Amino acid sequence: MYSLLLTIFFSVPADTTLPASVELESITITATVNDPNKHISGSAVVLSQKELMLFDQSDANTILQNQPGVYAQQEDGWGLRMNLGIRGTGTLRSSRITLMEDGILTAPAAYSAPEAYYTPVVWKYEQIEVLKGAAQVITGPQSTGGALNFIIPTLEGDAQEILLGGGTFGQQKAFWRGQKAWGKRTQIHYGAYHHSADGFGELLNSTTGGFKLQDGYFKVVHHLDNKDHHHLHWFSAATREHSQQTYLGTTLDHALTQPSLRYLASTYDQMDMERLMNRLGYTLNFNQGFFRADLYHQYVHRNWYKLDKINGQGIANVLQQSSNYPVEFLAIQGLHTDTALASLKANNRYYISQGIQLRGQWSQRLERNILKHEAGLRFHFDHADRFQHSDSYSIFGAQMALQSRGAAGAAGNRIDATSAASGYYRTTWTRGSWKVQTGGRSEFVLNSREDFGSTDPQRSGINASTRANHTIIFLPGMSINKQTKQWNIFAGIHRGFTPAGSKEGVLPELSVSAEFGLEHAQHPLQIVAFHSAYDRLLGSDAASAGGSGDGELYNGGSAQISGLEGQFSHHFLRHQITFSGTWTRAVFTESFSSEFKGWGDVEKGDVLPYLPQGQASIRYDVQLKPINFSLQSQLLGARKSSATLEHWDLPLAFVMNAAARIPLRPSTTLKLSVQNLTNTRHVLAARPAGYRTFAPRMLLLTLQVKF
Repeated sequence: MYSLLLTIFFSVPADTTLPASVELESITITATVNDPNKHISGSAVVLSQKELMLFDQSDANTILQNQPGVYAQQEDGWGLRMNLGIRGTGTLRSSRITLMEDGILTAPAAYSAPEAYYTPVVWKYEQIEVLKGAAQVITGPQSTGGALNFIIPTLEGDAQEILLGGGTFGQQKAFWRGQKAWGKRTQIHYGAYHHSADGFGELLNSTTGGFKLQDGYFKVVHHLDNKDHHHLHWFSAATREHSQQTYLGTTLDHALTQPSLRYLASTYDQMDMERLMNRLGYTLNFNQGFFRADLYHQYVHRNWYKLDKINGQGIANVLQQSSNYPVEFLAIQGLHTDTALASLKANNRYYISQGIQLRGQWSQRLERNILKHEAGLRFHFDHADRFQHSDSYSIFGAQMALQSRGAAGAAGNRIDATSAASGYYRTTWTRGSWKVQTGGRSEFVLNSREDFGSTDPQRSGINASTRANHTIIFLPGMSINKQTKQWNIFAGIHRGFTPAGSKEGVLPELSVSAEFGLEHAQHPLQIVAFHSAYDRLLGSDAASAGGSGDGELYNGGSAQISGLEGQFSHHFLRHQITFSGTWTRAVFTESFSSEFKGWGDVEKGDVLPYLPQGQASIRYDVQLKPINFSLQSQLLGARKSSATLEHWDLPLAFVMNAAARIPLRPSTTLKLSVQNLTNTRHVLAARPAGYRTFAPRMLLLTLQVKF
């Protein structure tokens, strides 16, 4: 089962009557970092490949947390699970932001299961775009906080690059990527990646928590004529992961005293995942714009086999209230002298995401006015297929043995599916130093579920139940931009949206978000104030949030999120200092009761969980020939794991990273990278089940050759 995608762009070629636009293979933001003259709308940030590889970090959480307005929650220490939010959206599984690759939806099921595990492997990207503010009218479906767009390289000519590396905890890292001209009209891009480690978890007398990750892509760009009018694009990418990861954390006492501890009951926990993406695109360039169409199809299969219950009690309850479940808590540790029964669930899921996307852009000049028109359509289908079973294990002391295999489909046998049609129109009026952008996005979403029940593995449908929910919404947005000799001043407002899922009576999350910002015209300085007012927040009863795992969505009350974000960089002699910071106030504005464990019985004024009031990053770069040295400091404010807590159980954290690069030859670089230089093991999360700590100090030595 393979399908397709479409994207349409219209861009303006460089001529004397209209401003030049930037076309970089479906990039949706044309602004570049610290370049207010190309500012379109919103406080967008574009991270270059150099910045992405500066510390050889594979963890997108760590990389993107350095950006203003972006919040991250580390989980496994290796970056296998991406948890990101933008401007107050929740971080859980990046489910409240839109994830794109070359402008195409890349989450396994963006509508049906937005919390599904997916982490783009950052080694292969030329850029990562962080899109915020009113510019989100061209993205979706998540359109409150922002979007991330991961860009595959599109350079011309022939080039090769190889990296080999090794480090602590048995870490091995390597990639090979390149591009080659095949005739006069065809360019081939390719890459292969391997990353593995033994892990740093301590389970009895052995090491656990290791993984093996493989990733690769192949891309062909073919010019159909000699005049740069018609282009065909084919892209394929595949990922495979096997990891010894678990939902089972520890008690707070154990997290503080034994931060690498893994309990016996997580012995057989592991994740297996494979992903295949195919895209076919066509681009037509013409005098005042261009049109692009993309067909896309993505298949993802994952099975996270992990501890679910002990003696019938959910592991989140056992660890959160260990004194109420003394027998189960001792059994989890392998300390109970009688036999306990553990249930391990095979969270076996299949995802399909496919569609066609069209985008267009056309510009015109009317005397002193320049108008740019943009429009797009997307017809999308995705589904999340659960076919799960649970196995029983006996735990006797420090021994864990299989007792019985569960029946196929008995622990979940259903299909959630979504058909969605969306479209947008946006126009930008430019006159002198003024730029005004207005537009709107519409979404028609039909969510459905067919539950075959626990006794029908053949899915005959005899006892099946069905349900459906639909949404029709229009989301307007507007921004204004004024350019002076020293400053670029911008402001914007837009309507935000989060789809509601298939449960009848659940309404989509709506919001109104605004921003006001300043960018310096000559220096890399930006300051932005933002505010979002949420109506009927959505919460998910996902296992990753410490819930039951059924994935049901619940409407909560209203909330307001206000903040101030800034970024500044200064270069002097051979030194450079870069600062970014975000201050946030995120509170519920009404009292309500919720089945979502992250909220509970909320009182007006309670803070939203997992959102720090302050976070900052400072990077220092210096050239001490022949060594280039970089030092990064990350500060994360205290957080609450639940809105109803009276204390901040996730404390303030400070982490330092360092990298030293020595050019051995013009094309060869030796690099030593150190993550968590001071070996800070702070508590970073209390979900899905129990507390988790930050990864220990890691060293990685790499040799990179370009030719």
